[in-house]
Amino acid sequence: MQMKRWVRQLTVSASWVISAMMITVQPLSAATTDWHTLTPQSQPVWLELPALVEAVAQSTISAQTSGRIIELPFDVNDLVPQGAVVVRFTDTEQKARLAQAEAALSEAQVRFTEQDKELKRVQQIHQQGLVAKAALDLAQANFNAAKARQQQASAAASAAKEQLEQTVVRAPYSGILQQRLVELGELATVGKPLLVGLSLEHLRLTAQLPQQQLQAARQSSVAELQLANGSQLSLGAPDLTIAPQGNALSHSFLLRLKLPVADYSAQQLYPGSWTKLKLQTGSQQQLLLPASAVLWRGEVAMVYLQQPSRPQLQPVRVLRINDQHYQVLSGLSAGQKIALDAQAMLQSLQPAANAAVQESQ
Repeated sequence: MQMKRWVRQLTVSASWVISAMMITVQPLSAATTDWHTLTPQSQPVWLELPALVEAVAQSTISAQTSGRIIELPFDVNDLVPQGAVVVRFTDTEQKARLAQAEAALSEAQVRFTEQDKELKRVQQIHQQGLVAKAALDLAQANFNAAKARQQQASAAASAAKEQLEQTVVRAPYSGILQQRLVELGELATVGKPLLVGLSLEHLRLTAQLPQQQLQAARQSSVAELQLANGSQLSLGAPDLTIAPQGNALSHSFLLRLKLPVADYSAQQLYPGSWTKLKLQTGSQQQLLLPASAVLWRGEVAMVYLQQPSRPQLQPVRVLRINDQHYQVLSGLSAGQKIALDAQAMLQSLQPAANAAVQESQ
C-alpha cells in the first residue's frame, strides 16, 4: 500500500510539471499577451579591467613664514573644503612689518608728490628763460629718485602684506587631510612641512592591460565605471595613457585613465579603493530579452516560446546587461517569438494546469 501511494504521488507531480510546460491551450489573443520577436541588435563589446583609484593632486603644505601655531581646525581624515583655514600662525611681527612698510610708502608718496610739483614749476620757469638748464636737470633727477623710492616702498608694502596673509594657510583644493605634521604651540619656520592632503576631485585609475588587448584599448572611444552599488558611471571618451614598457612576468602594460574633474565622494570613489573599468572595444550582433520576459526558477531562466498550438517554457542561458535587459547566450535564435510578460502568461496558464492535474488524479 505504501509503495502504491508513492507511485501515485510521483505520477501526480510528473503530470503537473508536464502540464505546466507543455499544456495544450487555445491560442491566446493579442489582448491576452504581447509577443516579442527576437531580432539581432548591435551592442557594444566591453573590455573589463579591475582598476585602482589613485589621487592625482596629493601635496604637502609647508610654512611660508615664521610664527607660532595657534590654530589647527582639522584633524586627520577630515574632509576639508577648498579655501578653508587649515593652519593659523601668530601675526604680531608680520603686522608690525606691514605697518612700517605702509608708513614708508606714505612718506615716499609725499616726497614724490613734492618733487612732481617742483619739476613742473622749474619746467615753466625754464621755458621763460629765467633758470639755467642745470636747474632743470637737477629737478628732473630729484623727481626720478622720488619715483624710484615710491616704487621701492610700494614693493616693500606688498611683500609685508603677503607675509601677513601667509600667517593664515588655506586649503588649495577640497579633499582629505591625510597627515598632520605639527601641533598647536609649535614654532614653524619657512619651509617646515605642516600638513599632507589629497584631492577627491582630481583622480585617476590604474590597471594592468593584457598584451592581447593592447590595440583594442588604444582604439577605445567610450569608457564606463561599474560602481560598488552596481550602477554605471559614463566617462565619455577616455583619457588613456599606456606605458610603453610591459611587465616581463605578467605580459601586461600599465594603463592610466584620468577621470574628469568632479567630486566622486557620492560615488564612493576614494583613493586606494578598487573598481571595475569598462572600455568599449567594438560592437557585435546580440539577442536581447526584456527582463519581464524572463521567468526565474531558482538559478534557471526560462521564457515562454510561441508555438503553433501552445506556449512552451524554454530554458535559456542569459547574461544580465542592465536592469531592463538580458543577453541571450544560448537556447533561443533570431526570429522566434517570446511572451513579453512571463508572469502574466504563467497566471493565464495556471487554471488549465490545475484542471490537468485534477484530471490526472
